[in-house]
Amino acid sequence: MTDICTVEVYEPGRAKFTGALTFKSTPGLYRETENLFHGNAPVSSIDLSGVSSVDSAGLALLLEWKATQRPTTRSLRIINAPSALMSLALLSDAVELLNISGRNQES
Repeated sequence: MTDICTVEVYEPGRAKFTGALTFKSTPGLYRETENLFHGNAPVSSIDLSGVSSVDSAGLALLLEWKATQRPTTRSLRIINAPSALMSLALLSDAVELLNISGRNQES
């Protein structure tokens, strides 16, 4: 298993993440995505269908992204979250805060 996570902005406002969203990948991913939520076409939808593994650092990164959104930006949606992330979000009471939906759920 690889310890990296890549991001692809596949259309304006939409990004897809692939790989491991874990303690090992989040520092680099945070630096790589610093400007993803700002600028002329900020990302407002994150697709996690390509995420193979996730831990509490991945959840923390999503919370950080949510916290850094500008008030005038459309609310960030996180879709196709793996079951491990949904479990962490439920345990942390962060499902509604993150506006997150799991795989095979209404998005």
